[in-house]
Amino acid sequence: MLGQREAKTMVRVLASGKRRFALTAAFLNILEVGIGTKRGASVYYTEDDLREMRDWLIAKGYGTEPKDLSALSRSASLAYTPNEKAGAAAVKKNRVSVKALAGQRLLVAGTSLELPAGSHLDIDWNQISNGLGHKCILVVENYESFDQIHRTDLQLPPKHDAPLVIYHGDPQESRLDNVMAFLSSIRLPVLAFMDADPAGIAMASRLPGIAGVVLPPQDDLEAQLRSPAMRRTDLYTNQLPIHQATLRALPLGHPCYGAWRLVERHRAGIVQERWIGSQRCTVLTA
Repeated sequence: MLGQREAKTMVRVLASGKRRFALTAAFLNILEVGIGTKRGASVYYTEDDLREMRDWLIAKGYGTEPKDLSALSRSASLAYTPNEKAGAAAVKKNRVSVKALAGQRLLVAGTSLELPAGSHLDIDWNQISNGLGHKCILVVENYESFDQIHRTDLQLPPKHDAPLVIYHGDPQESRLDNVMAFLSSIRLPVLAFMDADPAGIAMASRLPGIAGVVLPPQDDLEAQLRSPAMRRTDLYTNQLPIHQATLRALPLGHPCYGAWRLVERHRAGIVQERWIGSQRCTVLTA
């Protein structure tokens, strides 16, 4: 059965101007449908063979000339192949997941939207970089904490109390490269709502425009980092070798410095899902 591989081979043959090719699995499959002549370890094509190739490609929805599909979207690739997945461009290119805090409206693209609790807007960040009504950004590391942000008691300073909330991302949604491109473009103060562990603090320190880290008040966070039932020493032990160079280079006064010193002192971490539902969180001072 002929498919994408054999179609690419036929296009290469048509573009090459050659008549003789070394046999491969794709050429053997093409031979099985009667196109070409095998001689030893080679296959030869006549003008009639080339015409059959061209007719087959057109009938099956393939282009007859070489085309780099690596930068094409799935829909655009259908002009050259019936297989939409042959287009290699990211399906969610530039897309980020955003929302507002509970009781606030999402102010993007010159519009004001009221979203239900537990929902968000998935959009190309280029569409919201202009006409953005929020004056700061809150980046949330984990999806459940982002999805349930309306259940987190956030007490932010007045200048940052109405942020655009954005999911830090995963490979399928609001990917980190998209988020970083948006933050670099928008150039607004950024608050990072992350796990209190080496990885979370290191990620926060790398965010463009980082202005503060959102965590429980220091006394509450220290109590959690001391609690045998809540502290995660494995997070500290496993993550520190990867992130210690970044963290130990943080200067005094850096927005992430205070959070790192607390985690380093207690040699443990706390995941942010702990704070859904009841824990008050605010901007931790350096």
